[in-house]
Amino acid sequence: MSGKEGSLPTATDGHSTFEFDGVFRDVNNPETRKRLYAAQKLISGGKWEESKSALQNLIRDTADKHDNRNLQLILKEIEMYQTRHIGDDVPSSSGIDWEAVSQRTPKIYFEKWDELPQSVFLLKSWQQHNGMLRSLVGRRILSHQWIANKIRELHCSHIQAGMILGIMVDQRVQDDGFVVYYRELTPGEKKFIMHDIVQNRIKHIEIIFPYPVLQKAYKEEIHCPDEGWEIDETLALQLGEGEVFLREYSVQFLKSLRKDDLTLYDPACSTGQFLWTMKQALPKCHTVGQDISPYMVNFAKKRVDEIYCGNAAEPKIADGTADVVFVRFINSEVLKAVVARKMVHPLLRSLKKGGYMVIFGHTPVLVSAADLLMDTGLKIDRCIGGDPKWDGVFQYYVCHKV
Repeated sequence: MSGKEGSLPTATDGHSTFEFDGVFRDVNNPETRKRLYAAQKLISGGKWEESKSALQNLIRDTADKHDNRNLQLILKEIEMYQTRHIGDDVPSSSGIDWEAVSQRTPKIYFEKWDELPQSVFLLKSWQQHNGMLRSLVGRRILSHQWIANKIRELHCSHIQAGMILGIMVDQRVQDDGFVVYYRELTPGEKKFIMHDIVQNRIKHIEIIFPYPVLQKAYKEEIHCPDEGWEIDETLALQLGEGEVFLREYSVQFLKSLRKDDLTLYDPACSTGQFLWTMKQALPKCHTVGQDISPYMVNFAKKRVDEIYCGNAAEPKIADGTADVVFVRFINSEVLKAVVARKMVHPLLRSLKKGGYMVIFGHTPVLVSAADLLMDTGLKIDRCIGGDPKWDGVFQYYVCHKV
């Protein structure tokens, strides 16, 4: 067991029954883990080929099927990054000849259900209008924070030009995974599109992650245990690192409301670091946290003004009292999609009229604009966030209660 009797194992325990799947790919064997982390550290120092060589040796030495499989996947992700990352030295195109793109021969991308299907995304308009952006398909590559050796998650929520594959043509689902057909864009064309989106010149854009990761044995979506996770300082630090720019962007959003005595509610507050960061930026705001895990609640209580233990489907805050509800948990690898879709409406009750519901996370959001538009109590203001200094965009749904 992990630190406390009867508690759930954490990602830092390396418990033999803990299956490291999803974007958090790790290994169970402690000695194997040391060598894996050493290989990741080589990449943070720019030694990519040395890291790949170290991983290849580790794969050869690792008999455990689970650990060997994850090591092979990590090596594959490194090689994919080297192939697809677009450096600063690559110039952006001055425009795109869509007619010429439409004549390109389609290519196929295949992903297994039990690898990283949740990293394949669509980039499209959520509202019909003239000049609508064509649907693009892409696949996330290694996070800059994984490369910097700050987190163990291979991918984060940040979408950049090098992650775009091209124009979506078709898709097929099969037993072991799915294929997407696309017309490939050049690196310069990808940069042109991303630049337009980041600069907010292409309106009504949404990022959708349509494919869940399914565990091989039962084709079941990965999700958090009903009791929630135990937490320790190491895991808390990694969770915090995974959403640094999301916190910064949220501070910008709150300041744009031009009101400093806001009541902020986070119904799955985890470590409490997110609300704590909002409080540092707006000292007069009142923060209310809630989490299903008593370990998280105990960890977060020193960081928030009010804290409750309970399921987010049953908000502990009084109806109509929150100015902003931050929904950071209806995400891949936290909930199943069918559960996520049921979570928005109960949380709507806690908002004041005109108050804001903000939905995001460092794993893919499991609802889309289509889901939100079905709730007559919400009006969508936007679906993505981003900033030129980050050179990319991420899911960031801002809705207000009508």
